[in-house]
Amino acid sequence: MRRFVSCFAFLLLLGCATAALQEFEVYKNAFDKTNDASTAILDQLAIQERALFLRHYKYAKSTTRFDPGLARFFTDSVDPPGTAAFRGALQVIKAYNDLLYGLESGQTAQTLAAKLSAMESATTNSIVAIGGAASVGSNAASFTASMATLDKVFQTLLPFIQSALKYRAQEEFRIFLVQNYQPVRDLLLHLRNGTSAIFPVLTAASVRDFNEGGTLTAEDSKRIATYRKLLADWVILLEATIKALDRAKAAAEAGPTLVDNVTGLTALAVEMEAAAKSAKTHIAELATK
Repeated sequence: MRRFVSCFAFLLLLGCATAALQEFEVYKNAFDKTNDASTAILDQLAIQERALFLRHYKYAKSTTRFDPGLARFFTDSVDPPGTAAFRGALQVIKAYNDLLYGLESGQTAQTLAAKLSAMESATTNSIVAIGGAASVGSNAASFTASMATLDKVFQTLLPFIQSALKYRAQEEFRIFLVQNYQPVRDLLLHLRNGTSAIFPVLTAASVRDFNEGGTLTAEDSKRIATYRKLLADWVILLEATIKALDRAKAAAEAGPTLVDNVTGLTALAVEMEAAAKSAKTHIAELATK
């Protein structure tokens, strides 16, 4: 009987762990869709950030001067610095999320180390991008301030990532994920709050004539409204991701036996998918304007 009870308990635990991992997979798939929607939003930001720079930076139209430090503003093959920093934050979050999923699904320490390297690379590149943006000052003041706050989070996170690159055991990765959860959560929260700074950059072209004493056309008003809806979709996505990350971190902190910590991820995933679908609709609307 004792052997039967032990076997039953093991099967029950295995079933719970499998169900928990399946729920985490649902969340991971939803996060990937969130990442796709975020990428499309930042593609829009890259266009408008570059246009804003070209209108206002005093050397942009010079016929005798070229500054290699401003190369990101003059070519559309890469993001301008501000957009690169925001996109880098998403890449850091995705790498952290992949690392968390890899740990929970039993991936090898070598695989986890590769994901950590991707996280380190995204963080370093973002810090460099922010430095390039700060040297120009051609964007809206709130946008520049937002990147300065973002830089502080990256600077906090980077030393921990670099020290963790030597990890070779799964338990070490688990400790890293728990200890560095807060700065990654801060990145998500900053992206959410940063939408208020992104909005004036996205709408700068539409309100330019209005700010110069003109009037908003119906088309401009509609475009501004669509940008507002698009950023609202992004806020919903980011808020749901924060909640899901909280629960996933609790599971990593508790270890592989307390699987109840990941319950509720499916409901959050449904919310994320709905917001991602809405964002896709609004992106399509902007493309037709």
